[in-house]
Order: sequence, then C-alpha cells, then structure tokens
Amino acid sequence: MMIKIHKFDTYTWVEAISPTEDELDSMTTKYRAPAKFKGYMLDRHEQPRATFDGLSGFSALVVRAIADPSQSRMLTSPIFLGFSDSLLITVCHASQQVELVQKRSNTESGSVAEHILAILFALISPYFDQLDRISHKAEKLEGMRNRAISNRSLDELGAMKTGLVYLRSATAGNLIALQELQGTMKGNLKMSPQLTTEVTAEIDDLFIEYKQCQTMFDVVGDVVGETESAFGNILNNKLNQTMQFLTIWSLILAIPPIVSGFYGMNVQLPFAGKGAAWLYTIAITVVMVLLMIVYIKRDRRFRK
Repeated sequence: MMIKIHKFDTYTWVEAISPTEDELDSMTTKYRAPAKFKGYMLDRHEQPRATFDGLSGFSALVVRAIADPSQSRMLTSPIFLGFSDSLLITVCHASQQVELVQKRSNTESGSVAEHILAILFALISPYFDQLDRISHKAEKLEGMRNRAISNRSLDELGAMKTGLVYLRSATAGNLIALQELQGTMKGNLKMSPQLTTEVTAEIDDLFIEYKQCQTMFDVVGDVVGETESAFGNILNNKLNQTMQFLTIWSLILAIPPIVSGFYGMNVQLPFAGKGAAWLYTIAITVVMVLLMIVYIKRDRRFRK
C-alpha cells in the first residue's frame, strides 16, 4: 500500500499501489476527484470502461491488464487511470503492472494524454507475450495427436482454454474502452491541434494493436478447441478399441468354464465315464474356442 506523488511541469501524477479505502478517501478529497470513481479504484473485478464526470471535469479510464505474466493461469486485473488537464491518477493492484507503468513513466511526458497513451502501449505488450506462449504450447500439444495423450497434456489444454477466455474477454473490453477514450480525451482535455492529431493517431494505433491481439486470440482459441476435439476423438477411439478387446477375450475365456462346469456336475454326460474324459473336455473346449475365434473374425461388429 503506497501512494507516490510525481510533479511535472504541466501536471501532477499520483501513483497509487494497492491503496486502502482510507487512503483513497484522503486522495480523492485532496485532489477533488469524484467520489463515485473510488469504486472503480477499489474493485479488482472492474470491467474496462471510459467515463467522464461533468461537474468536476474529471475523466476515468479502466483497462484490464495481465496481472502476472509468469503465471500459467493468465488472470487479468484492472488498472484505473483518472485524469484532468493538470492531474493523472493511476491505481494498480499487481506488482507486474506497477513495473510496467513505472517503466513507461520514467521519461517525463509533455502532457497527460501522452502519459496515458505511453502506459496503454506498455500494457499491451504482455498480451502479445502470452499469445506467443500459448501458440507455442498449442503447437506442441497438437503434435501429440499421434503419441500417447497424458493427463498432464489434458490439464495444460484445459488451462489454456480457460486462460484464453480471460484474455479474449479482457481485450474485447479494452477495445470498447479505447473507443470511448478517444471521445473523452478530445472533449475534456485541452490539447493543441497538433497534439490532438498525434493523440488520435496513437489511439488508432492502439486500437489496431488490440484488435490484432483479439483476432489472434480467436485464432489460437480455435486451434486449442480443435486440438481438444481431436484429443477427445482419439481417447474415445482408444476406449472403443479397449472395450472391443475386452469383449472378445471375455467371449473366448467364457467357454472353458462352461465346458468344465457341465462336466463337473453329477449328471450323465457323453465321455464322462471314460478314463481320458479330461482330454475330451480339453478337445471340446479347444474346438469351441476356435469356432468362436472364426465367428468373431467374420462378424463385422468386431472389425476395426
């Protein structure tokens, strides 16, 4: 829990890292930020959005960024950016996000708009890193179709599919927020015509990057889905082969107990009174087994 104040020539940057509710109360009061935005700052499940408060002239942007790129779960968490002409407030809840925001904020930006865009460009980089990581895993799993499918590979496939849901949802929400941000910046920040043109071009580039990222996630999602379907078909086919094998052998191995069972009863049976009766039972068993094998080979239901 920490709040840092960075003063630049034209604006002030207030950097909040996992703040408490009391700290946010003090911060919003000191900088006259709308109290209704406090919920956006605290809620770790907040969805992407861009909004403007007409009474205070204060705008807010919420985007979702990857919480920790090193984790396989690929969860995302929100980052809040509140701004006016002379103030920028950022609220992060994950350490990896803090590092990204600080890295792109080390060089002083000329305006609040440029600072915001620098942060947004930094936040999209981990999405492409995760995209490469998932694509590599998907290609690796796809090559396992002709080999034994382990429980580990199925677990990885399930984790990838779940992670893609989070990432696709986050990129789709960020795209909507960026569309709203473009109008918010133009209408509520004082910018020169040249800066307005530059900001518009950079937002368009951001939109293209997120759109491309979303499209690639859709493609990888389709690949993962097809791989999962192929795995399911292979496992079902192996199960059918196993059941067929067990059925055949259960039919064959059921014959000896039947023959021996009849001759083990205290009833009059052919060859039962002879000294070599056990040889006759073996011969009868072998003949019946051979007949069963011939029948199974000719029956289409047992063919692969």
